[in-house]
Amino acid sequence: MSKIIIGIHGLGNKPPKTILTDWWKKSILEGLKKYNYYDTNFEFDLVYWADIFHPVPLNPDEVNKNSPLYLKDKYHSEHILNSVESSGLRIKAKEYIEKFYGKIVVNEVLSLKYPSLTDLFIHLNMRDLENYYSPFYIYRNGLKQLAKQAIIERLIETLKRHWNKKILLICHSMGSIITYDALTDYSPDLKIDTMVSIGSPLGQKYVLQKILEHQKNNSGNKLKVPENIRRNWYNLSDLDDQVALNHLLAEIYVCNSKSVNIKDKLVQNNFTINGLRNSHSSYGYLRTPEIAEILHSFLYYKKFSLLRWFFKKSKQNDNILKK
Repeated sequence: MSKIIIGIHGLGNKPPKTILTDWWKKSILEGLKKYNYYDTNFEFDLVYWADIFHPVPLNPDEVNKNSPLYLKDKYHSEHILNSVESSGLRIKAKEYIEKFYGKIVVNEVLSLKYPSLTDLFIHLNMRDLENYYSPFYIYRNGLKQLAKQAIIERLIETLKRHWNKKILLICHSMGSIITYDALTDYSPDLKIDTMVSIGSPLGQKYVLQKILEHQKNNSGNKLKVPENIRRNWYNLSDLDDQVALNHLLAEIYVCNSKSVNIKDKLVQNNFTINGLRNSHSSYGYLRTPEIAEILHSFLYYKKFSLLRWFFKKSKQNDNILKK
């Protein structure tokens, strides 16, 4: 059976699909090559849903930082990172303050201690997530449709297009929420060999509340790994990631009937923007050694098994001939 790696991006406007797809694949290839995995010939597809909320994509060539189409988070390779990482003490101090102050604030606001403050924070900073969870309608193919439904259908359509392949699905940030909803509620017949969530908010109390409100028949506070996931679910997070506030999803989501549980891994996301580390960037996550190892295992798991079987069979045949 052929194999494919599929990605789904997080919230916010993005560059055009062709560019974002190219940057995701470059990030993956960069990690594989750096850690001596030469699996460069693989099929990749990206579930692109930014256009549902943002009809005009960000422009990588826009130089005006005040333009709504200015793209701040552009992909660049790690060798460029090394040249900007040697920043001065003032930049390092600023990074430290912003990182830890921001994480404390976000964690407190999303703790649901102050619901009105939580709603205001989501409205100002995570408008796509707010619209996803609210009765926000769009027009698609001339028909009025809930945005959430349109986004989930985009994912399901992509997965169905590759139904005859073994799938590894990488879900960044809000992409993991969309994937969890799609697999749990909308398409239980789809098969995912391996799921990898990176920078996932699936452990945030705000998100957990929304999931539990939807799954009213769920018993207790334990949620479940979707039945569609057949072999692995890896959850990768950076300790400084302000979106992946809970790094232990395995303590929240119990294993499915196939005994697939979540394997939580702490990683170092080394992506930087203007000398400051962006520990939530998809590009940084995609080139970590942990992702490289997971992808290598997925791409060559079957091949190695068949190779061992072939040599074992050949040896058995040689022994029979000698007798």
